[in-house]
Amino acid sequence: MKNVQKLSETEKELMEVISPSTSTMPLARPGWPETLTALVLYLIGIVMLALWMTQIPDEQAILRINIGGAGNGLVGLAALFAAYALRVRDLRAFGFRVIERKWLLVGAALGVVAFGGCFVIEGVYFHFITELNNQADFQTAAQGGALSLFVLLITGAILTPLGEEFVFRGVIANALNRYGAWAGVVGSAAIFGVVHGFNVILFDAFMVGILNGILFRKTGSIWPGVVVHIVYNGLNLLYYSTL
Repeated sequence: MKNVQKLSETEKELMEVISPSTSTMPLARPGWPETLTALVLYLIGIVMLALWMTQIPDEQAILRINIGGAGNGLVGLAALFAAYALRVRDLRAFGFRVIERKWLLVGAALGVVAFGGCFVIEGVYFHFITELNNQADFQTAAQGGALSLFVLLITGAILTPLGEEFVFRGVIANALNRYGAWAGVVGSAAIFGVVHGFNVILFDAFMVGILNGILFRKTGSIWPGVVVHIVYNGLNLLYYSTL
């Protein structure tokens, strides 16, 4: 019986070499099909959402901005799952990986740093450029009372960051990382910035994209970047409530 047992173990080891289990095989990385699918669907969804929001009058600005925040999160989730359904049907390959708590704390600290950095960026920007306030709806909702601020934090500081990180780090930065740090970090951050429009938010988003791209490249997980994004957006919305 012992010899049979030894033979059985040897056979198992041999079979593992010949045909390794999925638990030991390296995960595939999203590529151009996933990147283009996620980005195109995200852009289509955001344009449709923006057109819908333009039909909501200024008197309902609080409703309008919360629809935008929630819709952004849902569009990002849909774009992620469209990319997931193509070829790489394992969410771990898109950065859905358990991460050490220290990296979440690093993410929280970088979110605070990014919040401070946006004042520097906007200070320099508005020294040279004058433009309309594109954050007026956020400010209105943030100043609309405790309930309004609470709902805004859910839509603008949780749902929006989740949707955007799913697409821009989980898919796009992830795929571009195969070409090195410049493509994975700077390239994905540039795309992230441009998607936010040609205004001051482009530069704020680029900064956040750089930080989150570095964290994703370092950890392989989207969660530290999600924390950065949540803290950054949340602090901005709380700041708007004090204006």
